[in-house]
Amino acid sequence: MAPCCFICQGGEFAPVTAAYRQCRRCGHETLATAAPQTFMLNDPLNADDVKRTTALDRFQDAVLDRFRGDATKGQWVDLGSGSGKLLFRNRGKFARCCGVEITPAAVAFSREVLGLNIVTDIGQVAGEVTFATAWHSLEHFPAPALEALLSRLGTNMPAGARFIISVPNAASWQARLFRTHYAFLDVPNHLQQFTPDSLRRLLDTHGFRCAGPIISWPYNAFGYAQALLNLIMRDHNYLYYRLKRRTPVKAWPRDAANFLLLPVVAPLGALFSLADAISPARQDVSTFCFEKRG
Repeated sequence: MAPCCFICQGGEFAPVTAAYRQCRRCGHETLATAAPQTFMLNDPLNADDVKRTTALDRFQDAVLDRFRGDATKGQWVDLGSGSGKLLFRNRGKFARCCGVEITPAAVAFSREVLGLNIVTDIGQVAGEVTFATAWHSLEHFPAPALEALLSRLGTNMPAGARFIISVPNAASWQARLFRTHYAFLDVPNHLQQFTPDSLRRLLDTHGFRCAGPIISWPYNAFGYAQALLNLIMRDHNYLYYRLKRRTPVKAWPRDAANFLLLPVVAPLGALFSLADAISPARQDVSTFCFEKRG
């Protein structure tokens, strides 16, 4: 018999794809077959790349500036800090900053090349946390580790402290429309697939209230463009892996086809993303600001 949903304790599940099962109560999806947490490198470990800013980088910086408030006098913790690119760009905006990362190569690069304070466990973060971010990291945690992380973070954050979370939205128009071609379908790396409801429920149990959604326009537009390429090319996220993870060329004709189609699908992605902006609960990526309750 399948265990209850760890978020809402619902006991009824439905298969949504061959890979995931969905809680009928909160919509949260978990891998149907248990898998360990994986090590991920979504950014090149290169000092020149760290200095290069993209539309996504500017979006993240703008969200951080919008919500950090008086937290600049305290400590910012970035969960799943990866290469350390976000921390490095914004390190001067806070009195102290710390990254939590488990991928050995990323930890070494962040510490040795960028000179950042990086720990491998939330329990190693010293002192009070006045601001926290988790950009596409929570979906990689097994349920027990995720609960432990949020419990410790909730204990270390004072009332009013803010927590920015961005995760793929399993209830999005894109996930429903494209299914196995959905750009943010990443099996087995994504152990969790959140919905806005399941994310709010989970954070509520750890003392956080939702302060409102944020329109994730770069993710939404790119998601549609990549999903259209997935449909046409039948090669899941090839362009994303080439641009973001710097994967080797599989075949030059495939490379050329993806890059030639990009100017066609990119405007369509931007156009379709307007629907996501009108209906935030259905946008491709859920980005929320949460506040610690008193």
